[in-house]
Amino acid sequence: MLQNANITDWVFSMFNLQFSHQNIINGQGFELAVAGMIIVFVVLATVSLFITLMPKILDKINPYLPEHKHRNVETPIAGINSDDKATIAAICYVFHQYTESKK
Repeated sequence: MLQNANITDWVFSMFNLQFSHQNIINGQGFELAVAGMIIVFVVLATVSLFITLMPKILDKINPYLPEHKHRNVETPIAGINSDDKATIAAICYVFHQYTESKK
């Protein structure tokens, strides 16, 4: 049976794997790493610039695309008087007490 040292020697000899800094230099590894860092920097700077300019862009566009007013949100419910509000408050209080007692 092969020992661990013999297995690694066999794998390195079989696939002719040699690890050194010279292989990185020959394969242009440093240039590739620098190019990748430059690309990431440019993309992040572009995103940051876009986020910074977004309020100014929206201020310019706002006169042409005004905010949509929702009918159902802004209209108050008709027919609610103070007695109904007190009833709703009492129901909410009881519901709150009920949910707190279940914890």
